[in-house]
Amino acid sequence: MRNNSAAAKGKGFPLKITATEIRVDEGAGEEDKEREISFVKGILGMLEWNALVQAASSMGLTTLPAALTEELAADPEFLRALYHVLMNVHLVQGILTCPDTAKEFPVSNGIVNFMLEEDECEAAI
Repeated sequence: MRNNSAAAKGKGFPLKITATEIRVDEGAGEEDKEREISFVKGILGMLEWNALVQAASSMGLTTLPAALTEELAADPEFLRALYHVLMNVHLVQGILTCPDTAKEFPVSNGIVNFMLEEDECEAAI
């Protein structure tokens, strides 16, 4: 995940989100607290923080801080809140737009259609 996004920087990463419908699921509750914290700690170094903040903001979530500090990374409440954003907020309907080409990819029922037309594939070669 990290290698792919690092290689894509400047080549259409991150995609711009235009959300027309999002779904926010409820968390599992207190019984999974330690698992959630452990999961987020394990992936924290792989997250492209600026892209995550931008994506969350475009889906109406403006509570993520602009920068991830060491204090936040050690705060269990913050880690659980971040888990909620990562795992329980879903783009149901909308469009993902490539910042390089302006190509739009529709999202329907939470599934992105990344299919290209034949002439678009030939142009990429």
